[in-house]
Amino acid sequence: MNPLFSYLTFWWHSKNEHGVHSPFVFNLITKCFYDRSKYSSYQLLSKNDSNSKFLIRLNTYFKYDNCFVSESIQAKFKQALEIQHQTIVFNTIEDLKTQKNKISETPCLIFLDLNTIDKDSTSDSFQICHKDTLILVPHLRETKSKFIHWNQLKSRPEVSVSIDTFYWGLLFFRTEQLKEHFTIRL
Repeated sequence: MNPLFSYLTFWWHSKNEHGVHSPFVFNLITKCFYDRSKYSSYQLLSKNDSNSKFLIRLNTYFKYDNCFVSESIQAKFKQALEIQHQTIVFNTIEDLKTQKNKISETPCLIFLDLNTIDKDSTSDSFQICHKDTLILVPHLRETKSKFIHWNQLKSRPEVSVSIDTFYWGLLFFRTEQLKEHFTIRL
C-alpha cells in the first residue's frame, strides 16, 4: 500500500469528536484520545513517542484488570503497558484461550499483533471476551493483507464497536451498543 495515498484516504474519511454520535465513543475521544494531560508516567518513555503515550492514556481511561500482549510486541509498547499493569505474554491464540477465566470475567486489554497471529484463529478468541474487553491492533495499514485482516476482524458479529485511528485499531464487544465503525483522527 502506498503510505501517502493510504493516509490521505484515511484523513478524508476520518472524523474527530464532532462527527461522532455514540456517547461511549465521544467520551473515549474527548477524555482519552485527545487528553493533553502530562501524565507522570510519560517521563519513563521516549520524549516523542506518541504511540506509547496513547497506550498510557488508554490504560488510565479504562483501568483494565489484565493486560495480554502477543510475544512480538515492540519493547517500547510493552514498557508503556507495564507501567500500569503486569502484562501476560501469549504466543498463539491457543495460549490466550488458556486465560479464558480472566478474559471472560474481567475487563482487559488484549494487544494483538496481526503479524504473528493466524487469521483464522483470531476470531475464535472473540467468544471468550468480556463485554469490556478491548482488542488493540497496531500497524493496521502496514501491508494490504493486514488491512484486509483488520476489516475481517471488525466485521465479526461479536464486535460491536470498531475504531480505526490509522495506526491503531480498537475492537470492543459492548453488548449495550449497536454495531458501528468509526474512523477517528488522533
